[in-house]
Amino acid sequence: MSKSPMRAIMVSGLVLAAGIVPFAAAAQKEAGVPDLSGLWQRNVGPEAIGFEPVPGDKAVPIERMHVDSKDAEEIVAGKWDNPILQPWARDIVKRNAESEIALNHVYQADDSCWPSGLQMINVREPVVFLQEKDKVTILYQRDHHVRHIYLNQKHSANPKPSWFGESVGRYEDGALVIDTIAIKTHKMSVVDNYGTPHTDKLHVIERYRPINDKDGKRIEVTLRVEDEGTFTTPWRALAFYRPSREQRFAEVVCAENNRSFAEGSTFGPMPEAKTLPF
Repeated sequence: MSKSPMRAIMVSGLVLAAGIVPFAAAAQKEAGVPDLSGLWQRNVGPEAIGFEPVPGDKAVPIERMHVDSKDAEEIVAGKWDNPILQPWARDIVKRNAESEIALNHVYQADDSCWPSGLQMINVREPVVFLQEKDKVTILYQRDHHVRHIYLNQKHSANPKPSWFGESVGRYEDGALVIDTIAIKTHKMSVVDNYGTPHTDKLHVIERYRPINDKDGKRIEVTLRVEDEGTFTTPWRALAFYRPSREQRFAEVVCAENNRSFAEGSTFGPMPEAKTLPF
C-alpha cells in the first residue's frame, strides 16, 4: 500500500528534522545562538488566551473582556477601548466583541483551515524550530503550516504579500530575532484573537529567547507590532512556549475533514492541492 500524502509529509518532516540536529548542536558553541530544538507548545497566561502585556509598557495589546455569562469561557471578546486602536480598527474589534457576547462566534482564518499570519503564535498545537546555517523553518502542527526565516539577509525591495509575509532573521544576545513585513491584508488576516485588523504597513519583530524559570524551560517571545494604518503607536506583547508533552506531531488534517461550516464561517473554498506532493 502506498503512503498517504499526509504520511509522506510527516515522514519528510522527520527526515528533515533529523538532518538539522548536527547543526543545532554545533551552533550552540557559537555565542548568541539559542538552542530551540525540541517540540514546543504555546503556554498561556491567566486569561488562557492571547498575548500578555510587557511589564511597564504603557501601550499594551488588546485584552480579553470579562463577561458575566454562563458562557463566558466561550466568549472571545476584546476590550475595544484600548487607546492603541485607530477609530476604524476600534469599530471592528467592538463589532466582533458584541457578536461574541451575543453568542455569534466570529470566525477567523484557522476556522477554515487557512494560514493565520501573526495569529499562528497563539495556536495551541505543537511547534518545531528547525535551525540551519542560513535559515530557520518553523513547523506548526496546526494545519501543517510552515514559516521560512532567512538569516542574515535584507528584505526584498518590493516583497509580494503573503499569508506569513517575508521574514528575515538573525541571532542576537541569545535570541532568534525575526523581522517580518508584507503580511497579506484580508478580512481574515488579523493580529490577535479578537479579530484586530491590520494594513499593508504592518511590521512585526519577534524575539524568541529560551529561559528557565521555577517551572523549568520555556521560550519567551517578545513581539513589537507597528502599523501606522491601524494603531496609534507601536506596541509590544509577550507569548510563551513550554516543552510539549507530545513526543511527535499528530497526523491530523483540517480541509479534508468531512464536516459542515456555519454560514459566514468561511471566506472561500477549502485549500485544495492541485497536484500530488510526490
